[in-house]
Amino acid sequence: MGTIVPVTKKTLATKNNFSAQKNLVIKRNLVTAKKSVTKKNLLAALFTLLLLSIAAPASFSSTINSQVCYLSSGTWTNAALPQAQSGTFRITCDAVPSASIVDAVHGLSYGPASAYANMFVAVRFNASGYLDARNGSTYSAASAIPYAGRVSYHFILDVNVATHTYNAYVMIGSVQTTIGTNLAFRNQLALTSSLNYVAAMTTTGSSTMCNITVSNSSMAPSIITQPVSQSVTAGQIANFSVATAGSAVTYQWMKNGVTISGANSSNYSTPITTITDNSAQFSVAVSNASGTVTSNAALLTVAAPIIAPAITFQPLAQSVNVGQAATFSVAATGTAPMTYQWNKNGSPIIGATSSLYTTALTATSDNGSQFTVRVSNSAGNVVSIPATLTVKSAAVPPGCLLSAGTWVSTPLTRVQTSSFRIQFDVTPIASIEDAVTGLSAAPAAGYTDLAATVRFNVAGMIDARNGGSYLAATAIPYTAGTAYHFILDVNIGTHTYNAYVMLGSQQVTIGTTLAFRTEQASVSSLAYLNGLTVTGSDTICNAVTTTSAAATLLLNSSVSSLNFGNVNVSSSSAQNVTMTNAGNSSVTIAQVMVAGAGFNTTGANGITLAPGQDTTITSTFAPSASGAATGKITVSSNATNSPASIALSGTGVAPAAHTVALSWAPAVTGVTGFRTYVSMVSGGPYFEMGSVPSTTPAYIDSSVQSEQTYYYVVTAVDASNNESLYSSQVAAIVP
Repeated sequence: MGTIVPVTKKTLATKNNFSAQKNLVIKRNLVTAKKSVTKKNLLAALFTLLLLSIAAPASFSSTINSQVCYLSSGTWTNAALPQAQSGTFRITCDAVPSASIVDAVHGLSYGPASAYANMFVAVRFNASGYLDARNGSTYSAASAIPYAGRVSYHFILDVNVATHTYNAYVMIGSVQTTIGTNLAFRNQLALTSSLNYVAAMTTTGSSTMCNITVSNSSMAPSIITQPVSQSVTAGQIANFSVATAGSAVTYQWMKNGVTISGANSSNYSTPITTITDNSAQFSVAVSNASGTVTSNAALLTVAAPIIAPAITFQPLAQSVNVGQAATFSVAATGTAPMTYQWNKNGSPIIGATSSLYTTALTATSDNGSQFTVRVSNSAGNVVSIPATLTVKSAAVPPGCLLSAGTWVSTPLTRVQTSSFRIQFDVTPIASIEDAVTGLSAAPAAGYTDLAATVRFNVAGMIDARNGGSYLAATAIPYTAGTAYHFILDVNIGTHTYNAYVMLGSQQVTIGTTLAFRTEQASVSSLAYLNGLTVTGSDTICNAVTTTSAAATLLLNSSVSSLNFGNVNVSSSSAQNVTMTNAGNSSVTIAQVMVAGAGFNTTGANGITLAPGQDTTITSTFAPSASGAATGKITVSSNATNSPASIALSGTGVAPAAHTVALSWAPAVTGVTGFRTYVSMVSGGPYFEMGSVPSTTPAYIDSSVQSEQTYYYVVTAVDASNNESLYSSQVAAIVP
């Protein structure tokens, strides 16, 4: 006679020193009359164990039973209804796909189904990862409803055999989601008069079907078209409507959740609206004997009557210096939208269509101009009172030059023939100018007379002349009324110069080693500072000439090496290097190169640094294989200590993997194998691991992921493939 013995204590462990223990205890003893285990006593034996995943129970039944689940995995599974259904009825069930992508169909047939063409009504886990339902000759869904493996989905089918139609729903959490309404039976079976079987077929993966219930009922109501939000003007009527499916339905409209007396049809028209109705929400409850469904809320927007514009703030007269811009503004009340059109001396100004208008840079001829604005909406328009523009000549500070359309010049303290530094202040009167300031051998009468030149350009930026064109090392914007202090270090012998501008206390490089203008490439002396402003005007003040200091060009690195340490293969790590100009002249970084497998750099290429200025180079190590790696960054520049080198090192390491090892002891004799099941949820449902029973009381799960918890159970099978109940559950937490 076989004897039941307690299950021994075993250890579950991962490769990452994770372990869990659980005593495995038999819940009750069984005594058998034979040497081998029978199906009856095998189903009574229990284990305690450690497992992971979700699977279907292995027992089957030909009748609807809340304790029985049906597994479909490559073969047709059928279960007879308690009685054939020929009218309207509701059938519900829970279905669980084994994976995130399966091809599983669950539905109704007349007689046991052996092919898809036998299924009149069908819902499906499709191979694209979404839920849909059969509608005549195709599958469709009212919206995209994704599904996940090992998750239980509660389906609701309201079937009308007489009209050969049905509604299909699925519960997503606590929300009933519509798959489709008024769906047609499969085309081949459109004339059936009764349904008497539940059928399932899974061609990819597997699925289970549990908790099947049937009730005779009318079609529960569903909403096909939701009420749509409405916008009206006060004094108008708003109309709402709803389209539904289901038999013998009634309607009840609500405003802000409160029942509206007499509003009992699929359409509802409000009384004449007032502004107090704005933002009210309207919904409708649709009911029949099978239940009630409430629509989405539709928003009612009630706009106030349109009011003609009225000006509350008139444009004010403006007074500016020549070369400056003037700004006019207006404020008005009235119903939006309102439009604006500014006029100068009675003529429309193209593009001046907002409540604020800024003129172009003014000239003397603009003095005395009058500006008005017309404000309009659909109810009318109004024109502002004229505002007068006064344009004055700009005042010139003592000892300064005023450049406004003509060339102005001042001699240097002495004629310069070698290297020297000149500093001067230039103040633009306007925010957008076309103004040059530069050096020449004689008083300038044209642009070609200038050898070294700085400019306020028409793009609103500061730049400098370099041979045949203008350039700037970086974008330097200027603003009207601000004095800009320029520094030019000039070398007449090489016909080159460096140009800087002070922004606050910071010296910003405009350009270094700039070539004299092409026409002045062989000039031997410079004796005048000149200016010309074509657009706007500016002042040139405080010119000072000194002897230049000897240039020193040094570029220092914040580190000589970078060590990235251990970095996982297929990931990356980044570190920064700071490059600083430690000399008294500008340094240009010509090229940044990196060598070594897995190493890369960004930043600094082509950058010019003023004295004391720094920039950042970012280095990245992204190993593609395990092992130590070395490399080098090389920074080439015009500095005397160029090139600079930074050594690179790091080690690629393979990321750690995890497994869960399971073992147990059988509690009865006659066992020929074991089935291991797993779930991500305590208490299941469980999913079988492996396609055939194992012959040893152990299992290794190498598919586990870090920071997840898995729940395992095990069953025993005998030579006739009878299977026991689940053992006790055990949890494995993977670090």
